[in-house]
Amino acid sequence: RGIQLTPICTAKALCEEIRLKTNTSRSKQAGKRLLQAGRLAFHAARDARRFWKYSALSVYDMRYEQVNARIMYSVHALEKGLAQVDAWTPGRGRDALKNLNDALVVYISNGYDQSAFSFVEGVSIIQRYLERHAQHPSSIEFLHEIIDPCLLRPSRPEAFDSAGVKTVYRDDKAGNSKKGFYELAQGRSSVRAFSGEAIDTEGVMRALRNAQKTPSVCNRQGWHVYWTEDPSLARSVLAHQRGFAYSQMPEVLLAVTVTQSAFISPVERNQAFIDGGLFSMSVLYGLEAEGLAAVPLNACMYARDR
Repeated sequence: RGIQLTPICTAKALCEEIRLKTNTSRSKQAGKRLLQAGRLAFHAARDARRFWKYSALSVYDMRYEQVNARIMYSVHALEKGLAQVDAWTPGRGRDALKNLNDALVVYISNGYDQSAFSFVEGVSIIQRYLERHAQHPSSIEFLHEIIDPCLLRPSRPEAFDSAGVKTVYRDDKAGNSKKGFYELAQGRSSVRAFSGEAIDTEGVMRALRNAQKTPSVCNRQGWHVYWTEDPSLARSVLAHQRGFAYSQMPEVLLAVTVTQSAFISPVERNQAFIDGGLFSMSVLYGLEAEGLAAVPLNACMYARDR
């Protein structure tokens, strides 16, 4: 009472009445961008040198972490093939088996611990491959040419039973919303073969809302989520991703991106991957709590995919 309300001016009208003050100028900012370009080039060159020095680019990069990485990469490739049901073809995976054999041989030759997780996984997946082909022996006659005999016939085959695939049932996840976080996380699996049955999409939305609490650098929350339930669109998107060769598309495809516009300095050039990874993991745990199967697919795409 007694207060007179005045309509708020539009930005254009306000600028016409007064001169807005800034603490910088276009010329100063142009100079700053030029300086940042030099810093970015310097950091990018350092990134390239570091990756060249430490990554597992060759099977003869023999540091323990490098050999481990090559083993697990090949194990993952073979597990993806064994997870296929309708589209499974006997004898596929020859290149992955070659790479796995070479990595395991380098591992053994360097005297690394053969009770370690990666080595056990590597030998185990070869055993699962043999088991899957028990009814198709003629399709794997090539194995003796590319796999060392000690890996085909390990002295203690019972010790190599960890790798492989399993079937996850919806009913097994019915009580997920009541589980503690540790139990929930320990029970999560990446599911690649989907039933095609309709799901509760509101559960997906709840998982996304929950993921909004994910921490991000300076609370900038640069992530975006693109959602489709159209199988043909999902198939065209995943064709660029190249990591999902299954006939049955997931009922919902979520594409998580992070805009570079959220970052202000060359030292933040990799922050999008960190923030996006944290957000994606939150989404996965949220989906698990809702009893919804999911698989994370990284998108290391080529320049031509832009």
